[in-house]
Amino acid sequence: MVSRKKAKGKARKAAAKAKKEEEKEAHNDSSAAAAQQREHEQEGALEAQMQRLLIDSLPSPCKHGFDPFPEGENCDRFVSLFLETFNAGIGNKDGKKIDTMLEAVDAVDKKYPEVLYDSSKMKHILSYFLSGGTDHILNGRDGAARTTVAVIIMFEEFIAFSVLKTKAVLHLQKLKEIFIADDHTLVSFFRKRITCSCLDKKHKEVKSIKKMGYCNNEKCPLPGGKVERSKMLYCTRCSVEYYCSRDCQETHWSDHREVCKKKAEENAKFEQEMRIRDQNSM
Repeated sequence: MVSRKKAKGKARKAAAKAKKEEEKEAHNDSSAAAAQQREHEQEGALEAQMQRLLIDSLPSPCKHGFDPFPEGENCDRFVSLFLETFNAGIGNKDGKKIDTMLEAVDAVDKKYPEVLYDSSKMKHILSYFLSGGTDHILNGRDGAARTTVAVIIMFEEFIAFSVLKTKAVLHLQKLKEIFIADDHTLVSFFRKRITCSCLDKKHKEVKSIKKMGYCNNEKCPLPGGKVERSKMLYCTRCSVEYYCSRDCQETHWSDHREVCKKKAEENAKFEQEMRIRDQNSM
């Protein structure tokens, strides 16, 4: 089975370590027992405050299906560290968002693996980002909404590949496409995942827009490599790379050959493991 180190793929070391929580000053109490109890109460108050700040940052009155973080499970600290690392990286890397996301994932993996590798806890965290992204769309912040989609896609792929082990490889085509996504694709992504009807009106406004995809051939002659998604082709051997045409697929083959072979082998190994697992469960 794939090791955790390999599962993180191209994840790099975090651009900036998470800041340590500031130590709380001890109150001058008459007894040591009273001081210890007060410090414990302050820690509990800090955790509650962090969750309130995160929740208060979400839209009001509708939370778009946000599922509050369970107490004492570090979900709030997980989100805070991820956002802190991501925002610091964006400032230092001139907008290399995918690399910065990988660094942020690496940071939370090191400090809060009990959250990252627990699909039930990650559902709460994904609901937080879905709620925030929906609010971005409703307030015309499409750029922020696209970044939020990228974060959600990365976590969804990570969970499927590393936690639930329902995928043989990471499929990051959507991650590549989302930064150039049309409004129809962007709105549909959130509308399908939230539990409210807050995006129904917006969806009606954009549903006539053709959904566009991204050709993986860097020399694609189309402007920006964009192509109508319904007309796209994909590599049937690895099912990872997508193209606008057969010509682009053939042109890209020299670059794709080795990756294709590796992904195809991983797919075959995964399918065999799944068959063995299914037979053993009978």
